Amino acid sequence: MEILTSQQMRHIDRRAIRRFGLPEIVLMENAGLRVYEVLKGLDENLQARRVLLLCGKGNNGGDAFVLARHLRNAGIPFTALLFGRRHEVRGSAAANLRALERMGVATREIRGGASWKAARRLLETCDLVVDGILGTGLSRPAAGLLARVFDEVNAARALVVAIDIPSGLSGDTGDVPGPCLKADHTVTFVRPKVPHVFPPAEAQCGTLHVADIGIPNEAVAAEKADLDLLDAAELARLLPKRRPDSHKGDYGHALVIAGSRGKGGAARLASLGALRAGCGLVTAAVPAGLQSGFVSRAMEVMTEGLPETADGTLAASGLDRLLGLLDGKQALAIGPGLTTHPETMTLIREVVLRARIPVILDADGVNAFAGSDDLLSGRKRPLVLTPHPGEMGRLLGTSGSVVQARRVPLARGFSRRHACHLVLKGYRTLIATPGGHVHVNPTGNPGMATGGSGDVLAGLLAGLLAQGIEVSAATKLGVYLHGLAGDLAAAEVGQAPLIARDILQHFPAALLRLKPPRAHEKSAALPNARRIG
Repeated sequence: MEILTSQQMRHIDRRAIRRFGLPEIVLMENAGLRVYEVLKGLDENLQARRVLLLCGKGNNGGDAFVLARHLRNAGIPFTALLFGRRHEVRGSAAANLRALERMGVATREIRGGASWKAARRLLETCDLVVDGILGTGLSRPAAGLLARVFDEVNAARALVVAIDIPSGLSGDTGDVPGPCLKADHTVTFVRPKVPHVFPPAEAQCGTLHVADIGIPNEAVAAEKADLDLLDAAELARLLPKRRPDSHKGDYGHALVIAGSRGKGGAARLASLGALRAGCGLVTAAVPAGLQSGFVSRAMEVMTEGLPETADGTLAASGLDRLLGLLDGKQALAIGPGLTTHPETMTLIREVVLRARIPVILDADGVNAFAGSDDLLSGRKRPLVLTPHPGEMGRLLGTSGSVVQARRVPLARGFSRRHACHLVLKGYRTLIATPGGHVHVNPTGNPGMATGGSGDVLAGLLAGLLAQGIEVSAATKLGVYLHGLAGDLAAAEVGQAPLIARDILQHFPAALLRLKPPRAHEKSAALPNARRIG
């Protein structure tokens, strides 16, 4: 499901009108009707509520005028406030305002502080405020009267429903540029917009309702948006099917290079993650000192004990054996728990540069290329990096906070330059592709901020790739299912007590949950989102 900017949405509207012949006033009518349907769904006793409509002079206000007409027809009491003068309303919005007035409904003009002060008492008695002031029409941070209005609406006890996006937010960024309304629900049209998805703006939107207003999918697809939300229905179609007569050799053999003294759990979690993903065989290459204890804790995993340094990390002398282990394998995960021991870092770089099978580079595998990211390339075989912001910062020679502030452009640029897939972990994990497309993952929760969670993900990705799943499909499936398993675990044990093993244990349930929908079903891409219409 595409995530759109305000400009992209304007292009789509224009395309729907000019190419597909859908009049703007029809789209406005559909939008207002969808908002009305959401309101009815939120409160079955809407006729007994007092509704206050805040209307702007543009198309967002036009949607509110349509809503007002449907409220009037249903006998639902409301008051409509117009922030501006009637003669300033243009186009389809003006047509809907005239229709409303011909039904005998007067809109009160709010021209300044005095007229707002006179109308403000309505906030004290209304049950529901509908925000149709700005939508995506913000050109600069709100100030003056609007800033005062936003503050006072936010302080009121009424439920707030925003049309498109809460007024005061930008349609092009996840930032909060200035004063804005905080909505309990937001009804947007066609597709989610950037502020609906990314923090901190996301928190101002409340529950998101994505409404169909009749714009053809072709009009959206022609925009070629390069940012989207992972969608369960689309991902379900990527799941491989198993033949009844298949055997373990049909599902690939993954090699996991991981672990060091005191960090053997990272190797076990990654190896078991690969098996949980459906991989037929997994071999864990670990320092020799870890091998004896590995079997009792992960008996399904084959092991190779390799030479180790005095500190219990993988020694460079094991390079030839590791390269030999790549033969007959279909995917490699390297990095969990390896440490930044200089000898081990050298070993990691050599293995990654020589490998000709798909590589998952995680944790200390990423750290091994800090300051040398020019060596990384996915042109000779698929390469997937799975850093958290701190690791990404070290890789780029900057800070984790800089990475967090520019997640999408940094991820997109890196994946393009290095012809790789980049999984930038965190809230709303990103998957950037070599072609510059960025997928946003809606699953996962703060309980997954625990040691070992990333090790499980690295293993899951290796297990999916080992089965021969195309790299883009494998990364999307792995990231989404990893987050979904974490959500199922949190629902059972809570977020604070959640540990990485809980993610592993709930992965089968997540896999069962991700099934192709029936033809009449639609999915919502965000956990707090609903598709309507």
